[in-house]
Amino acid sequence: MILSIENSTSNLSLTLLINNQVINKVSIQIKNDLSEIIIPTIKNFIKNNSITFLNISLLVVGCGPGSFTGIRAVISAAKGIYLSNKHMKIIGINSLAGLAMSALIEAKNRNIKYIIASIDTKRDDLFLQLFRVHNCNEKLLPFSAINSIQPIKLEKLNDYIVENKLVTEEFFCVGFISSLLKNKLTNIKFSKELIQTPDALWVGKLGSYIVNNNINYKNSKIAYDELKPIYVRSAEIN
Repeated sequence: MILSIENSTSNLSLTLLINNQVINKVSIQIKNDLSEIIIPTIKNFIKNNSITFLNISLLVVGCGPGSFTGIRAVISAAKGIYLSNKHMKIIGINSLAGLAMSALIEAKNRNIKYIIASIDTKRDDLFLQLFRVHNCNEKLLPFSAINSIQPIKLEKLNDYIVENKLVTEEFFCVGFISSLLKNKLTNIKFSKELIQTPDALWVGKLGSYIVNNNINYKNSKIAYDELKPIYVRSAEIN
């Protein structure tokens, strides 16, 4: 059984999966008390599903980028859980890759080759990363990171597209950028997914895909053997 945790934005989300099927999931809007409630919230989630941590074989955690406070609290909690339950395997996931995972099936159905994933930085710009979609090879990750995560101002989006030599028909955007721009820019495609923020469901599904297919993810910029916050620039409390 897989437990996944994500809190790169203002929502704490938890998901339980078995064989890539969702058993239960919750999403809670967090204000300023995350460090105090995160462990009790996770324990209650486990208890309410009539299991214990002994039933969890894989712990998957969204490691950012995003809210410094949220990422730090989630990783600290996950490390505490792991220290008491070392039978678990742990995987850290790039939260932008989790967003790309949420749009993967849609991208394939629409013959999209590239996904631009975005998260609000709360500093008047966006964290962006470009992913190339892979086709039908279960020994590979479902997509690869073309570049490193970058903070980009909204007005610089077209420059980002040009720099990465993207053709309009071959890519779409998923994440915070979609809600900002989908009614303003008719020349850019957007994912139709209802959830446009990092979510434990897709972090968990990506972790499940990696483990089930025994994929080598070292140096991928997508998944990690240890839990470390992904900071793109100096941390700011938010």
